[in-house]
Amino acid sequence: MDYSFKEFLEDSKIGREIHFIFGSENYYIGCNTGQFMFWKFDDSNSEVIGEDAEELLQKVKFDGKPLKEVWHLIKIDTIF
Repeated sequence: MDYSFKEFLEDSKIGREIHFIFGSENYYIGCNTGQFMFWKFDDSNSEVIGEDAEELLQKVKFDGKPLKEVWHLIKIDTIF
């Protein structure tokens, strides 16, 4: 699937749920109950919450890097 970071940002802003893989781990990002959330599957301690998609994405880091910098290493699994 050819899915750009720009498309990801737009989908995130409207609250779509996106499941993706980074390395060997599965992740979720989306909007639920009015909050924008991110977490690694099977790791309740990994949850990050933001007031909007932009704030959330500023908080989410992979090996200390923002999602945009590692986008080329991410595989999109499902978009709801």
